[in-house]
Amino acid sequence: MFVETRTRPVLAEVCELLGRSPDEATLIRHHTNAVYSLDDLVIKIAPPTISIDRLRKTVTLVQWLTSTRFPTVRLAGGIQQPMKVAGHGVTVWERLDATPITTGELGQLLRRLHDIRDAPPLELPRLDPIGSIRRSIEQSVILNHQESQLLKDRLADLTASWHEIDASLGYGLIQSDPQIRNALRQPDGSPVLADWDAACIGPRAWDVATVSVHCHRFGTDAHLTDFIHAYGFDPRGSESFKNLCRLRELQMIATNARKSQADSPAAREVQRRIEGLQRGSEQVMSWNIL
Repeated sequence: MFVETRTRPVLAEVCELLGRSPDEATLIRHHTNAVYSLDDLVIKIAPPTISIDRLRKTVTLVQWLTSTRFPTVRLAGGIQQPMKVAGHGVTVWERLDATPITTGELGQLLRRLHDIRDAPPLELPRLDPIGSIRRSIEQSVILNHQESQLLKDRLADLTASWHEIDASLGYGLIQSDPQIRNALRQPDGSPVLADWDAACIGPRAWDVATVSVHCHRFGTDAHLTDFIHAYGFDPRGSESFKNLCRLRELQMIATNARKSQADSPAAREVQRRIEGLQRGSEQVMSWNIL
């Protein structure tokens, strides 16, 4: 299992390569990646399922974004990245202020990202939420037959809407998981985007839908209004956009179902969200952050 007891020894090896002591390293989070802070650095340890080639793309993308002066978190200098340590891909980043940004600031960052028209100097994957959701459902060890079928039926209902998506915002480079927790502040207080592991090519509306879902499930309508005002486009009246948000929510449920272990707090939250779908309470039920 991908847990702290497994990644601490990897962290120790990384620290030895960097000439640092692991004794002062602090765990920031342990979910998709294991993320540790150490003095002026942040060390991200990927699970073995994330290939070193995928991390190379992340490194190349961030280096390119940095060269274009886009406000992004920066890789630590003087280190050949990514590293492969004990079967895990590892990247090392400059440590920045984790004071939360506002949804308005997030809107400004996404507007700048979506205004980029030059293609990155690498081949990024195409966004495929249908395949991603299907695989997550099949790989989950916490879903019973009824829950699995409910998610599959909902996916079938939403598949047509994905193929008929309103592409008024166009296609291009998207972060694919923009949220205030995936952003940091530079020493001068200005916000930057972080966590580019899932960056891909897709409809820009997907990023906007992701923010909308996070505001709806974890924040308030006021947060979404601030985002939309800063971003400069309001899609809320579109039925196509509402279906896109439903698909994004389904992906969040399925992804966490795949990552969660049986009888864990995360598994109980996933099952709580599924129960909300069964009750038809998708418009009123708040989610707990995983």
